[in-house]
Amino acid sequence: MKTTILIVILGVLLLGCFDKIDLAIDTLYLKDGDRATQRSQAVSKLYEHYAASEKNREAYEVVSKKSGRFILNFTPGLGLLTVCGDPGSGWSQQFQNVDEAMLKKLVDEGISFDDLYDVGSMSHKVDSLLVRKRPIYNVNTNGNPK
Repeated sequence: MKTTILIVILGVLLLGCFDKIDLAIDTLYLKDGDRATQRSQAVSKLYEHYAASEKNREAYEVVSKKSGRFILNFTPGLGLLTVCGDPGSGWSQQFQNVDEAMLKKLVDEGISFDDLYDVGSMSHKVDSLLVRKRPIYNVNTNGNPK
């Protein structure tokens, strides 16, 4: 009996150490590259990830927990592209009316994560296509924006 209780307690403690994974979210974790590389490739990685998917999930995202520390989340059913540049501080930007064609356009224009995060400067052509959403709708993620 004591052994069973000990195993249950140990199991609960171990489960608390791992991130919770929402299977409705298709997450690509970026592990390679430095901060600048990960951030410059984030939009293209997200587009490639979504384009190669079965398109049967609630959301698609790229998450960097190491050098880049960011979340870029695309929720096609809501038409939202949501940006977190400082996990733990909440979502920083959100754009509405985004679809696969818009993601492709962002890739073609060379838009980086920092452009979306508002650190860089987007071309006026793309900036006029992206509509910022306020207040930001809290989308589901496997990252930790808050």
